[in-house]
Amino acid sequence: MTNATQRPARVTASEGKLSGVIEQVLLFVCLGILALRTTYTEGPLIQTVTLPGSLSDTIYSLTLSGLLALALLLWLLSGLWRGQMKYRVTGMEVGLILFLVGGAVSAIGASEKRMAINSIVTLTGPIFAGMLLVQLLHGTPGIRVILLTVAALGIVNTYQCAEQSLVSNRIMIEQYANAPETLLGPLGIEPGTFQHFLFEHRLYGQGVRGFFTTGNSAASFAMFAAFAGLALLLHRRQADTDPPSRRPSRWCPIVAVAIILAGLALTRSKGGILAFVIAAALCALILLLHERFAKHRRVVWAVSAAVLLMGSLAVGCVAVSYGLKHGRLPGGNSMLVRWQYWRATAQMVADHPLTGVGPGNFAQNYTRYKPASAPESVSDPHSFPLSLLAQYGPLGLLGFLAMIVVPLYRAVAGAASEPAPGDRHARPKSLAVVTLGVVAASLLVFRPILIPASWTGDFEVVLYEIIALHGAPVAAFLIGFFLLAMPLQRRDVETAHPYGAPACAALGCAVVGVLVHNLVDFALFEPGIWMTLWAVMACIIAIGHRRKPARCFTLHPSRPLKIAAGVGALLLVLAYIHFVWWPVYAVTVRTHQGRQAAAQGYFDRAHALLDAAAAADPLSPAASSLSGRLYLQRSEHISVGQFLLLEKAAESFGTAVERDPADCKNYERAGDTARLMGHHEQAYAWYLEAAKRYPGSGRLQLRLAQTAERLGDDDAARRYYRQAIEIEDAFRRQFRQMYPERTEVVSRLGQEDYDLARRRMEELSR
Repeated sequence: MTNATQRPARVTASEGKLSGVIEQVLLFVCLGILALRTTYTEGPLIQTVTLPGSLSDTIYSLTLSGLLALALLLWLLSGLWRGQMKYRVTGMEVGLILFLVGGAVSAIGASEKRMAINSIVTLTGPIFAGMLLVQLLHGTPGIRVILLTVAALGIVNTYQCAEQSLVSNRIMIEQYANAPETLLGPLGIEPGTFQHFLFEHRLYGQGVRGFFTTGNSAASFAMFAAFAGLALLLHRRQADTDPPSRRPSRWCPIVAVAIILAGLALTRSKGGILAFVIAAALCALILLLHERFAKHRRVVWAVSAAVLLMGSLAVGCVAVSYGLKHGRLPGGNSMLVRWQYWRATAQMVADHPLTGVGPGNFAQNYTRYKPASAPESVSDPHSFPLSLLAQYGPLGLLGFLAMIVVPLYRAVAGAASEPAPGDRHARPKSLAVVTLGVVAASLLVFRPILIPASWTGDFEVVLYEIIALHGAPVAAFLIGFFLLAMPLQRRDVETAHPYGAPACAALGCAVVGVLVHNLVDFALFEPGIWMTLWAVMACIIAIGHRRKPARCFTLHPSRPLKIAAGVGALLLVLAYIHFVWWPVYAVTVRTHQGRQAAAQGYFDRAHALLDAAAAADPLSPAASSLSGRLYLQRSEHISVGQFLLLEKAAESFGTAVERDPADCKNYERAGDTARLMGHHEQAYAWYLEAAKRYPGSGRLQLRLAQTAERLGDDDAARRYYRQAIEIEDAFRRQFRQMYPERTEVVSRLGQEDYDLARRRMEELSR
């Protein structure tokens, strides 16, 4: 499809060369960001003011996602200013529009709108990068360097998993045994609490998670990396018409894939390993039957998709029936709690069927539906369809599925087409070398900024820390890259032979495997996994375009249109900085400064900085909530001026409640403040609002009971004491079910408060 507004402009040789340079630079930007996101634990959507690093993660995530969107914008502008913009249709466009519309509609009704904006931007940036990569991958070398990078980063992930399994976890356990406060203090965990038990349970479980938040996430990335290595092997076999080489180098890629699979095994992720087995079996079946069913591929794929869909629905119906009957799913503790997540999320979706609760707003809304016996709250339901449906609504889920299904279908439809001629003038070796240098430089230059060395202790300790944190990952990447690239030396036959159906099948099965895994996990939405997903999708689309030419949109702009496009792009960038990036940056910097001032005892300056942070971003409750907590803590240690501090705390918590009406914590803190001020009726009202948002909290029921007693309402007090006891008893029953080997049950309410509730209920009953 061609749309011409003016006569075609003549593109000179120098302009074409400049265009090629710009495209290569943009490709390297995408690869550098991919490397950073898969080697740094990034959790922007788990924002909490109790963890200082989470706010900085948000700036980091918004910066990288903004750069990815800017890269696509620059590519579009470069084409317009050359006089000819040729855009290859990816098949993701309609799905992206649905996803963005669903996200925007959900964000309008979201409780915390800043978190909603951050979530949309963080997830949309990598999608833009995938669309950009489709435009940049003109031939075999570009696809190859992406697959080499993903697979080599998989070996880096394996190194990190091995280091954690053999060294880091043991060091952390020894550190905790010698000085528990050094680990508990920064996390805000009080000894003897249920959170303390969860921390110890995870610590002694010695989980292996690579550079991600969980082992399941590391397993998803290992799946992508393994199939990327397999695609390289399949292409090499397809392109090489010579007799099999006897050189030892032919085994190097196989060794690399084996190393990646070792990392998958180290994660001990049952769901990840099972999903990999399913994806590998599907890939083997496709490769074996590809030639036989080539003429009827669409019918075969339609039947296969129908069988897979019906099978999934049948399994889902059986699982739901079993869960409703037994209150859990078959399996270990993970399936028990997942059933609780999913059932609560289903209730959440039923209450918000059209819009969801808002992107990134799952955590503060989950407490309203969380079962009383559930041991912990979560920020994601551990299932990508439920996560998208609950946060982005049905439009968001439909848009995401369309961005995956449509390109995969098109790749299948063109699987039997004759491949287009390769680019004999490409220089794959030089492109691979530059890619190697760019990724290594990204790891050496930017990761030390994100993960600085402590610079404490002896020189040998500091040197070891630098080597372990930064030198070893780069070395692992170089080793992995050379293992994979060694037998893929430049040959005319290979350069002329584009990636075909076998490589496309391997990458498609990787996507299917990761999606299957994330039916029971949240790894998909970690920025590193999400970025890798769209990079792999770009390769699949580009391979399909090489085998069956894509529809293109060509525009020859007039000079006024060029100027208008430049001005519009500048306005978009300024709007992003002003409304998205700068408010988060201002809140983060001033909150960090406020923490430092409070730690040094300069409380007036701390509150002034926190007030400035709250004013800088009227959508975020983080700074107001932190300021209120600081006022509340100070009031507990002084007698003169206590009431004034409590009034300011109440004002701060009121602001936080206005900015995030769904979060129960600020209601509870406002109730605590009113109780200390002696305003028991007001405290009772705040606690009621908090309990509406977290009915399964025994602590809130206890607060309501004690406040009702002060107001002289013994019937209400008795009722709330009973509810607090029932909630704690339900939790203890599930605790015994999940941890039968423990002789002592850890109390979530606290043994002292539990005994108090039982005693007061008995006294009031008499």
